[in-house]
Amino acid sequence: MRFVVVIVFCLIQLTFFGQDVKQGLIVIHVDPSGKGDFKQKIYKYNFLNGHYQSREELLTVQGKKEGKDYIRTDLGINQLYKERYLITGIGNIIDLKDKKVLFDGRANLVWLSNDSAIYYTNDAFKGKFYSVYNFKTNTYGEVKSLTFKAKVGADVEFDKTALPYKLNYYPQNKPKVLLAADAGYGQINTSDVSKPDPTLWWIDNANFVYANYNKENTELTINKVNIDSKAIATVGKIVIKPETTSAKFLVLSNKEALIFLGAKHILIDLTANTVSDLQFSKPTENFSYECKTNSYGHIIKLNDKEIGKYHFQTKNFKTSKNIAAIVKEINLGNESYQQGLGVWNNDKQKWESVDCEDVLTLVGFVKD
Repeated sequence: MRFVVVIVFCLIQLTFFGQDVKQGLIVIHVDPSGKGDFKQKIYKYNFLNGHYQSREELLTVQGKKEGKDYIRTDLGINQLYKERYLITGIGNIIDLKDKKVLFDGRANLVWLSNDSAIYYTNDAFKGKFYSVYNFKTNTYGEVKSLTFKAKVGADVEFDKTALPYKLNYYPQNKPKVLLAADAGYGQINTSDVSKPDPTLWWIDNANFVYANYNKENTELTINKVNIDSKAIATVGKIVIKPETTSAKFLVLSNKEALIFLGAKHILIDLTANTVSDLQFSKPTENFSYECKTNSYGHIIKLNDKEIGKYHFQTKNFKTSKNIAAIVKEINLGNESYQQGLGVWNNDKQKWESVDCEDVLTLVGFVKD
C-alpha cells in the first residue's frame, strides 16, 4: 500500500512540474546608432508560464544598403516558420537559431512546403519567374523548368497606365483578353513610390477575386471573376476612406481571406458570399481585439470576454496558447509614445508589464 502511495505522489509531482510552459516572443527594436543603415535588433523575450524571465539578443540586421531597402522587418506581414525562421514581408529569410541572414533578396512568398520557401517574381526589369529557397541545403535559385507552377491561377494583370485601371488576362500563346474596362482606381493616397496593385486572390485556375476602389476611395467593391466566361459578380461592398498605407492581404482558408485597410479588417467569405467590416479581429488562440481605435484604445477579449482596454498598434498584437502581447502606447495630442510590453498572464488572469524601448514590431511567439 505504501508503494502505491509513493507512486501516486510521484505522478502528482511529475504532473505539477510538467505544467511549466516556456515561450519566447520575437521582438524587433530600432537600433538608434544605425542611423542611415536603419539597423534592426532582433531579441527573444523569454516567458515561463506567462511571466517574463529574461531577454536574449539574437542578431542585428541592416535595413538600408546603398540607400535602398535591404532587410526590412517593418514592411508587410512577417512569418515564423518551424519555430526558427523569420520570413519578412518582403521575402528576406533570417535564421533565429544560427543568428544569421539566409536570404537577403526581395520576392513575393507564394508558400512554404517540404522545407522550401517558394517565391514568385513579376518585375518589369527582372521578368516573371519562380524561385526556391531550400532550408535543408541553404541554397536559393531560380526555377529553370518552364512547366513549373506553384501558384493557382493564370496570368492576369492590372493596366495602370490610365484611370480607371483595366484588368487584362494573358492566355498562353494567345492575344490578351480584356476582363474589366473599369477595374477601379486603386489606392489614391499611399506613400508608395509606385501605386500598389489592388488585392487579387485566386480561388482556382479559372476564378479570382479582386478589390475595386472607387475614384474617391470611399467605397471598396469585392468582385469575383471567371476568366473563361469573363463573367464578373459582386461579392460585396464596404464603405472606406483614403488610407496612406497600402492594404495588406491574408488568406485564412480557400474560402476566407482578410484585407487590412487602415484600421479596418475586411473579411471576404466566399461560402456565405459576403464581405464584412469586422468589429473585432478574427480570434487567434481565442484572443481578439476591437478593430476600431477609440478614446480608450482597443478592447481586448479572451474567449469573447473583455480582459482589458489599451492603446496599441494592431500590428503589434501577437498571441500563442494562453498568452498575448502588445506594445502599450500613450497618446498625447497627435503624438504617441511607447510604454513597454503588456503581456497577458493566464495563470494570474491579468496583464503584466515588461520594460522595453524603441520597439519596431512584434513578430510572434515561439516555443522554447
